[in-house]
Amino acid sequence: MATPAPQSTFQSRLALETVLSRMAAQVENQLSKAVSAFERRDLPAAEAVIAGDERIDTLDDEIEGKVMELLLKGPMPEPALREIMSIGKLAGELERVGDLAKNVAKRTLVVSLEAPAKPTSGVARMGRASLRQFSDILNAYAARNLDAAKAVWGGDDELDELYNSVFEEILVSMMGDPKRINACTHLVFTAKNFERVGDHATNIAEILHFLLTGERIHEPRPKGDKTSTITVSPPKQSGSASG
Repeated sequence: MATPAPQSTFQSRLALETVLSRMAAQVENQLSKAVSAFERRDLPAAEAVIAGDERIDTLDDEIEGKVMELLLKGPMPEPALREIMSIGKLAGELERVGDLAKNVAKRTLVVSLEAPAKPTSGVARMGRASLRQFSDILNAYAARNLDAAKAVWGGDDELDELYNSVFEEILVSMMGDPKRINACTHLVFTAKNFERVGDHATNIAEILHFLLTGERIHEPRPKGDKTSTITVSPPKQSGSASG
């Protein structure tokens, strides 16, 4: 006797959730290792992060295939359809965070070959903050905790403020010592990658809100990135002639 269609659909959804959990754990691990490699200037660890990104892409492809299979099964209850759509979106967010971890690792390979620049510690703080935010939203999703998701959503501007501070520190360092320009340029991109992790954590919070309520968040999204307007004055030259 054939298995009833609803039971088959339930098993497929369960399998989809299982793959998503594996992908989330893999991405979180990649981000954690990327932050650690950057802090410790660990070239082998950075290389391992770069190599590990392929596993994330494979899981993303597997989820995409399972989502398509479920949608082709035909009509299903609205909550089930909402869950499948949310998982598809969430996988996309995870895949992009994986790419950001890989990008950080690539920058680490360059930065670690040069003398440490002063803003490095600030960028490392950003990395740890972005990892906490990402871990918090993954825990909120696993627990289907809407309050925790809203906390992550509302806290993204804190990471943006840290990014503003680090960005300005990097600019000052670059202007004070032209020899640091190459390393500091890579630090700017590394800091931006960590800031983008926070954006994706916010996206995941919005996905979870939709999953649990069937509605989007209608409040203005918190955003504190002011780097487009930051200017710093060049350092004064000692011994310059007065008018």
